[in-house]
Amino acid sequence: MTGIVPGTVIVTGARAPVALDIARSFRALGWAVHLADSVPAMAARWSRPAFAVHRLPPPRTAFAAFRTALARLVEATGAALIVPTCEEVFYIAAAAPAVRVFAPPPDLLRRLHSKALFADVARAAGVTMPDTHAIDDPAALAALPLDRIVLKPEFSRFAAAALIRPSPRTVARLRPSPTHRWVAQAFVAGEELCLWTAAHAGRVTAHALYRPAWRHGRSAAYAFDAVDWPPAIDMARRIAGATGATGHLSFDLIRTPDGAAVPIECNPRAVSGVHLFDGTALALAILGETVPPPAPGTRRHLAPAMALLGAPAALAGGRWRALRDQWHAGRDAITRPGDRWPAAGALVDAARFAALGLTRRRSPTRQTTADIEWNGGPIA
Repeated sequence: MTGIVPGTVIVTGARAPVALDIARSFRALGWAVHLADSVPAMAARWSRPAFAVHRLPPPRTAFAAFRTALARLVEATGAALIVPTCEEVFYIAAAAPAVRVFAPPPDLLRRLHSKALFADVARAAGVTMPDTHAIDDPAALAALPLDRIVLKPEFSRFAAAALIRPSPRTVARLRPSPTHRWVAQAFVAGEELCLWTAAHAGRVTAHALYRPAWRHGRSAAYAFDAVDWPPAIDMARRIAGATGATGHLSFDLIRTPDGAAVPIECNPRAVSGVHLFDGTALALAILGETVPPPAPGTRRHLAPAMALLGAPAALAGGRWRALRDQWHAGRDAITRPGDRWPAAGALVDAARFAALGLTRRRSPTRQTTADIEWNGGPIA
């Protein structure tokens, strides 16, 4: 390990459990850590020993105020680095703060986040992609082979709006346009895996490949099993190398029956694979050191979600023993010995998102990103 002089880091997206993991890792490395978000982020606020947690304006609706507040926070803390974790990354990159940011530049972020443009990025890196094309006219939907495709908005998250081999009636309700494009992608059969990587100037410094063991519908998982499969890591290295990216590069991919690693989309933000690391590994990787991946079979879960979502699903589906085994074989990613209050904070955060979503006719999942998500429009 090369000599790293501890400094001050700002970790944004404090609402996300992955932000708390990254904050703890930097603290373990001796850095002064500040967390920031545009929501209260009680899980982060209730962690002990306490982190400084700062409230920023919502970047999606008040970008100018967000940019000013972020610059002031950097100046006040003397931060040497900003580590975004969620979709605020797009707004931080656009704000261009006078400090190093662990993220690609705006143009590359757009190409990675776009479900249409990412296919071109992957192919240019020599990675096999399913046939993928954008649709901006409802008339184009009629010619699609619906039994062999997946439809999703060009800019979307959590697979919340993905339509897998949809019915004609479902497709008839879609209204793609030049400003709200949909993407048609050939359906790829196989096992779904997820991959988080940290990249530095095109070099992968950490990776965690995992199986989403328990999830809410097709949305984000709340229990994760680490797996080892070199073709997936090779795919990520090709894309990182071809783009020269620095930042989080996360992928949803399919392990096909013939052993190919086929990415279906990229998320240039932190994802649940972060939970599979311990100690200083995350901070070191973000700072450019190469660290080993989590051991295959490593299990983590989000205890509040396992209780609130997993238990009812297990009871309804006759999988109680599987849930119990997952719980006992793994470790909660939110709490640590002597630091149990973040689990309660996570419940408060979830209740707040659910209540706000109810008043605004959004699902709780959609509400979690309502103030930070970016859907391809201009940032100003």
